[in-house]
Amino acid sequence: MEAKTMRINCGRRLLGSLIIALLGSSGQSAFATQGTFPHGYGVKSEGMGGVAIALAQDAMVGATNPAGMVLVGNRVDLGAAFLQVDNGAYFAGTRYDGSADKSLYIIPQLGANWMVDAVSSLGITVVGNGVGTNYDNDDNIGGLKAASSELKQMVATVSYAHKLGEAHALGVGVVLARQVLDIGGTASIGLPEGRDDSYGAGVRLGWTWDAGRGLQLGAMWASKVDMGRMDTFEGLLPERGKLDIPESYGLGASYVKGAWTFGIDAQRILWSDVRAFGNDGVGDATGAPGSKNGPGFGWRDQTIWRVGAAYAVDSQWTLRAGYNHGSRLLDSRDTFLGVLAPAANRRHLTLGASLALKDGGEFSVAYARSFKETVHGTGAAPDGLTALYMGQHWLSASYSFRF
Repeated sequence: MEAKTMRINCGRRLLGSLIIALLGSSGQSAFATQGTFPHGYGVKSEGMGGVAIALAQDAMVGATNPAGMVLVGNRVDLGAAFLQVDNGAYFAGTRYDGSADKSLYIIPQLGANWMVDAVSSLGITVVGNGVGTNYDNDDNIGGLKAASSELKQMVATVSYAHKLGEAHALGVGVVLARQVLDIGGTASIGLPEGRDDSYGAGVRLGWTWDAGRGLQLGAMWASKVDMGRMDTFEGLLPERGKLDIPESYGLGASYVKGAWTFGIDAQRILWSDVRAFGNDGVGDATGAPGSKNGPGFGWRDQTIWRVGAAYAVDSQWTLRAGYNHGSRLLDSRDTFLGVLAPAANRRHLTLGASLALKDGGEFSVAYARSFKETVHGTGAAPDGLTALYMGQHWLSASYSFRF
């Protein structure tokens, strides 16, 4: 009883620390590999191409499918990803480096799960999203002078999961988010620039089914996270400074056969429902900057496929590999504003490994190569003169322990 009480008190202290880290943080730099999202959440998932909807491997699964939390037991996962970016733009044939002053970014990963009883769990998962650029102070890209941008989002999912019999599990998560947006260079074309932040909330739902003989199925849905307006950008972003986190949904399956585990996910992200992301760019927008129909990034809704495999070499070592492919996000007709967010990359090849330690802990690493791709603008200037490119290297590590 005394040991159980100590574990509960430890869990409460950690939960409090995680919430403070979210709400009190000024925001860690976080650059995503697909829009504003990374290719996966949690180092084990990242090593398998981001697979997680029907494959719960750690307490980071709450950021994808909260139903999986009841399957991972009492545990804590602490990690970080180190992201090196190569992004930028071509304007009228001249190349501009979007990572001129800073190309290495750090993304925190925190997760914890507590089993309330044999069939229920409470957990929290804290992750980072974001996107941005940092051009040279002497660059002038179609009138944008010394352009820079950085969107940093810290997103926590506080989840409850429950088993229904032996085969099914349901999970619900309350999503709490804080974002910081910093934009420079837009004053040179008569638009607002500066720094502002906002808070928001949403809901995440999940389901898993153990179909037997090693087959697991899963589904998830995440509502749009309704973020508050940022007054600094009411004359730049549509709907007077609104920048929400988009709705998404997906299906997944995993299969275990001996030492092998295989997984596949399909996810849909509805970028077009967030006007700042989905509205037409400067060449086709029907409204003034900051209005409901004002210019946006012209991002398309995106379908993402993730496949991965893991092999348990022995009782200590597990190796992983995966591939992640998203449909094209950028519209070639709306490339000029993408100078601030040149999310052209779509393909990821991943590797990973875990080492079980003698003290009961576990150390995991993952590497992802997001291959460099370029989207060439079409139509009238300035979009027709603008091409965007992005490539990335992602290295992450985590330490996990059970309690």
